[in-house]
Amino acid sequence: MSVNGPSWKLRRRAVFGSLLFSMFLILYVAIKWDSTSLAETLVLGAFALMGTVVGAYIGGAVYEDVRLPKEEE
Repeated sequence: MSVNGPSWKLRRRAVFGSLLFSMFLILYVAIKWDSTSLAETLVLGAFALMGTVVGAYIGGAVYEDVRLPKEEE
């Protein structure tokens, strides 16, 4: 842990990696595949992954911002 708080370097890598994977999957399906139920399911899962990752990242940051000052007192 640094002076300003914990390092988010690894967390950011995981978040951006997941978002990039989802974006590439959506683009690949949009460009290469016909409209099939498998393609629709993959795109829906990719959007769900993106939403979950962003929500968890923001929620974790807010929780940590609230929790850390209380522990230091």
